[in-house]
Amino acid sequence: MQEYLKRSRFGGLADQIGLHLILLIFSFLWFILQWGLCLPALTAGFSLFLLLSFIMRKARDGRLIRREKQLRIRIGGEMALERLLTADPSRAHFEIALLLSMRHPLTMIKTGEEGVLCSLRGEYLLLSFQQCPFSGQITADHVLKLQRAARLHHAARGILCAPCPLSAQAKDQASGEIGVTFYTRDQLIQLLGVINPATDAQLIALGKRKKMRATGRQWLDHILDPRRMPRYTLYGALLIGLYLITKLPYYILPGICCLGLAAASRCRKEKRERL
Repeated sequence: MQEYLKRSRFGGLADQIGLHLILLIFSFLWFILQWGLCLPALTAGFSLFLLLSFIMRKARDGRLIRREKQLRIRIGGEMALERLLTADPSRAHFEIALLLSMRHPLTMIKTGEEGVLCSLRGEYLLLSFQQCPFSGQITADHVLKLQRAARLHHAARGILCAPCPLSAQAKDQASGEIGVTFYTRDQLIQLLGVINPATDAQLIALGKRKKMRATGRQWLDHILDPRRMPRYTLYGALLIGLYLITKLPYYILPGICCLGLAAASRCRKEKRERL
């Protein structure tokens, strides 16, 4: 879950200040270029800035609500999946089968160590949840084991719920006489998160982990993250453009800094790819 802890409050605040500054400069320049430097142009520019800020705030509020819902589903689904990894195998098979029965017309017939024997539109199938960590891998042996169990229970095919990546051999083995359908980790997290969204207490507990002091290397990795390169490039280009338009000297230094960070992020990306 470290992916939820990467965004810093200072980074978000800096982005908001930068965006509002760009809107303010754009609003004033638009009317100054149309009417010249006069009081009506400044008043109209400030009014346009307020209107754009209001529209942006409303759009941000709606986006935050959607992102919060998606985040609760994602975190809740991951927590529920982690609990299933340590649960009794029969219990884990049953809960996954119960979950899938909410989306498909499954009828559970028998629960065992190998999985849950179900009926789907008159066809027997064996549903199994593989309890392996995300760092593991589903191999052809896991698929073959499910196919043997399906043949033993006279099931036409199998469903393997895999919380870890699938190997190429596993996918090839799944296309045998007894076909196997896979449910991936992302699909399981989405299904589990819909019925088990993260609570406020869980989100607060996750947020407390952000208070750990980062080392200098971690700060450097955070600043020079290759995913920040497009943002650095955009900010640098806008600041250089403002310098060329207004001839004001205090735009040139931040613009050069942003372009320098973009170049450093790109070099760091190429270095990682070579490694």
